[in-house]
Amino acid sequence: MKKLPIKYELSLEELRRRELAILRHFRDYCRRENITWCLANGSLLGAVKYGGFIPWDDDIDVLVPRADYDRLIARYRDSREFRLLSPEREKRYRYPFAKLCDRSTEKVEENLDNGVALGVDIDIFPLDAWDADAEKQADRMGRYIRRLQFWKCRRAISKNPVKRAMKNVLLFLGRPFVPLLVRRMTVQARKNRISDPALLGCVTWCVYGRREILPASVFSGYDTKWFEDGEYPVPVGWDAYLRSLYGDYAQDPPPERQVSHHRFRAFVWEDAP
Repeated sequence: MKKLPIKYELSLEELRRRELAILRHFRDYCRRENITWCLANGSLLGAVKYGGFIPWDDDIDVLVPRADYDRLIARYRDSREFRLLSPEREKRYRYPFAKLCDRSTEKVEENLDNGVALGVDIDIFPLDAWDADAEKQADRMGRYIRRLQFWKCRRAISKNPVKRAMKNVLLFLGRPFVPLLVRRMTVQARKNRISDPALLGCVTWCVYGRREILPASVFSGYDTKWFEDGEYPVPVGWDAYLRSLYGDYAQDPPPERQVSHHRFRAFVWEDAP
């Protein structure tokens, strides 16, 4: 009788180990294909302050300049081990940026419908030029992000039954427009294809709002920093980047804020003994 595989939940240490394996695969692929990229967000902060993951963090973020990002999306070939998801490659996928997933794993995000099944992954954000009125564009993209985050919910959560019912109606009415919204966000981020931009940032998923508006000089070159098991690229203006996003990043947040902002569980299927 054939034994069925068993589903195991990954510990934080196991989760990070698999994310690092994805990152190494991504780094090696980018080297072969001459694709420029760098650590971003909390991963960059972790490299600078801790030489690896922030102690309470559980994901990896990278930035890829738009031209290289487009080449990555067009050329990458999925394998038995890894799958690259993006709205250009999978219409049901509900994020305006890419994720590189470990196909042997499953990631479950409570009350979120991502359109497709996700595995343990790293987030790959395109680096784009901002509009001449960058602050207005950042505010607009922020509204899109909040709308998308709401429409991706499986059900509304509220202690007030009237409010909960009204929100569920809005979810029902708005959910069919999620692919259109993702497409609009992507178009908004891609429209400034200029050769010498003054301002750059993660336009398509600017969860830090106006703090994502950075001088192009921040990305005028790349250094390396140690992250867990090796050296990885970081923007030459990493200090200005981190100060813009986090302020005085040398100071740790208070203990009550030293928690992950993500809400997911990760599993792996293994053959039964």
